[in-house]
Amino acid sequence: MAPNLTLNLGLRYEYFQPVHEKYGNISNVVLGSGPNPLTGLRLRVGGDLYEASKLNFSPQIGFAWRPNPASQRFVVRGGFGIGYNRMQEAITLNGRANPPLITSFTLTQAQGTLLYALPSDINQFAGYPSNPNARQTFDPNTNLPTSGAPVTLNGFPSFLPTPYTYRYSLDTQYDLGGNWTAKLGYQGSSSRRYTRQNNLNFLYGPSNPIVQNLYYYTNDTNGNYNALLAEIEHRFAKSFQVDAQYRWSKAIDNGSNDYYIGEYPYGLQYLRGPADFDVRHLFKLYGEYSPRFFKDNGWKEKILGGWQVTGIMNYHTGFPWTPIYSNTGCNVVYPSSGYCNLRPSAYLGGAGTDYSNDTFKRPSGNFPNGALSYFTVPTFPTSGIPPAPSVGRNVLQGPNFFNVDATLTKAFGVPRLGIFGEAARFEFRANFFNIFNKTNLAPLTVNSVDQVISTDGRSSNPLFGQPQSALGGRTIELQARFSF
Repeated sequence: MAPNLTLNLGLRYEYFQPVHEKYGNISNVVLGSGPNPLTGLRLRVGGDLYEASKLNFSPQIGFAWRPNPASQRFVVRGGFGIGYNRMQEAITLNGRANPPLITSFTLTQAQGTLLYALPSDINQFAGYPSNPNARQTFDPNTNLPTSGAPVTLNGFPSFLPTPYTYRYSLDTQYDLGGNWTAKLGYQGSSSRRYTRQNNLNFLYGPSNPIVQNLYYYTNDTNGNYNALLAEIEHRFAKSFQVDAQYRWSKAIDNGSNDYYIGEYPYGLQYLRGPADFDVRHLFKLYGEYSPRFFKDNGWKEKILGGWQVTGIMNYHTGFPWTPIYSNTGCNVVYPSSGYCNLRPSAYLGGAGTDYSNDTFKRPSGNFPNGALSYFTVPTFPTSGIPPAPSVGRNVLQGPNFFNVDATLTKAFGVPRLGIFGEAARFEFRANFFNIFNKTNLAPLTVNSVDQVISTDGRSSNPLFGQPQSALGGRTIELQARFSF
């Protein structure tokens, strides 16, 4: 009799070599000490960009258990593992744009760094006066420019731990008989040490006038995902198969991409919220029908048979989104900071909870009295950090999604020929995407007008909560193929 418990163990070691000077002599931002680390700011040229972790061990364990050794019908499976992932190389390679390796700057009219001047002869092609703000000299002690327009720097801590994820699952499977199988299980993950971006000028102010933006990347954000999974499957019997899946899940993080700064970047607690890709309820139904009219593979089956119909239905609840207020002139914290968006200072309650596409197509949708009847316009000082918002990240839900795709295939077998073999056939296929031409509104996106509660601080934005575009309509794709 086979054992009723099976264990699988594994151990993996991973080391990700950090970017070194041979890949472009990258410079790194070195911060000073004290209450304002920007005071002792300098650029280090060459050497390793940062120190990487060398303790990336990845144990993996899995098991399969049959509670009744005499029966094959009920099985319990589970597992746990740790996986590591290197940072995006695009992030660390941003340091290539740092001076003195590359001199880059931004000229703005507000800062008086633009030059409007003509040559002595306005008809000549060349000879326009050069802009003195485009000439840069560098301090040998800090490697920072001493002249020219303000620059943007990209910095990293001297030690960056490797991002990693704990993965765990517990699943049950029961054979119902008649080629029917039911599954019920749990899957989860906890991600640690993932990357986020910040602008240190927002935290400490522009203490160095030559530095317009100081983007600093740290591996200090976390996320977690938990899901209940249910599935019932009917395996092929008389050329028919169907699979129905339901997922109830929740994903939470401190930012869903490595470049997320956030509307209030002064603490991880203000960034934590549902992930941008969080979907609470998802249902999927898949079916395939391949009838066989004749038992043998003779000419009748080759001509009249060869039909296949497949279809998949997807339904899920909408993605979350954040209400914002952007009538700030991008002057939050200090003038011309580039800090533009704030969350409302308070939610007053009373918004609707109908997330159908029809609701989002109606004027004002779930906010029939106007956005300012539900959210309070935030206030912020002329200079300095704004008050913390009471409205969290991704607190609202977008439109639901429903779609059906299908495929119809007809194959014609050809007579047996020596050069092609017995399996040669022509196949004609029609693929139908969104076959019922269902309107699915696009998710509400960051920095879009549909997230803004007010454009002037006094009246409600009439487009608030209304997606401004839709996903694709019905698409039909025809294919022909000869295989042998």
